[in-house]
Amino acid sequence: MHTHAHGRLRHHRIGIALLLNAVIFLVELSGGIFANSLALISDAMHNLSDCLALVLSYFASRLMLRKSDAVRSYGYGRVEILAAFVNAVILALVGAYIVYAGVRRFLAPEQVKGGWMLAVALIGFGANSAAALLLKPDAARDLNLKSAYIHLLTDAAESLGVVLVAVLLVWQDGWGILDPILSLLIGLFVVKGAWDLILETTNILTEGTPRGIDLHDVAAFISSFPGIQSVHHVHIWGLSSEFRALSAHIVMEDQLISEGGRVVRLLEEGLDRRFGINHPTLQIESGACSGQDIIVDLHHPNPDRKTS
Repeated sequence: MHTHAHGRLRHHRIGIALLLNAVIFLVELSGGIFANSLALISDAMHNLSDCLALVLSYFASRLMLRKSDAVRSYGYGRVEILAAFVNAVILALVGAYIVYAGVRRFLAPEQVKGGWMLAVALIGFGANSAAALLLKPDAARDLNLKSAYIHLLTDAAESLGVVLVAVLLVWQDGWGILDPILSLLIGLFVVKGAWDLILETTNILTEGTPRGIDLHDVAAFISSFPGIQSVHHVHIWGLSSEFRALSAHIVMEDQLISEGGRVVRLLEEGLDRRFGINHPTLQIESGACSGQDIIVDLHHPNPDRKTS
């Protein structure tokens, strides 16, 4: 889990990013209406969704700092995923609306003021890029902030696209059709990113096996340890983007409890190092138990095989 010092730094970054997005939204919405640019208005609406996403991210990251207790023994890590899921749904709805508005403007093009569009787009690109850079350090290890970072990175790319289109409109006034085309592309890009995030968060919320981990590979890894005869009842899930849990029943040779404990400690280290599973729960047995939910029932092919 994050340290409190790191958590406070993360809150500070989220706060600055939120302020920047609020300013971008107001500037782009006003500029888009004045310049009659649907691309600018679409980017402004996306920034509004970013503000909501960052508010959710801020409160989720605050909750995650709370320690576990008797009611929530795992702590509040799942709040991160809930916030990311809500962010993704909001992003998908915004993207769908942008596509709808883009189609309407494409069928009935209107005149756009390229000069104003360019000036506002440059401001949006600079502010969006700065906000994205603020959250980049934490995005790789926090799914909640990853969703917010994707929002901001997408906005920066969109703003750059608006800048390029505005340059073309200033250079050639008759290319107004590019404005709704860009709006359509922004909408489709937003929907695609939101859908990917919805799939990822849904997998965690339904306690699916984390992406990048093969359950059978993990079972084979456990079974490869000396002294382990078989493994069954293997379950792997993620509580958050950083918390990966495993439970399994391992059948071992009849031996001293201390020796069995030594093998379990080696397994725990190996699972963390190789698969990033940092919360394993291993039940030692002297014979396979019966049950209807045996997902993996892997018998050791060679009791003398060394640890992989």
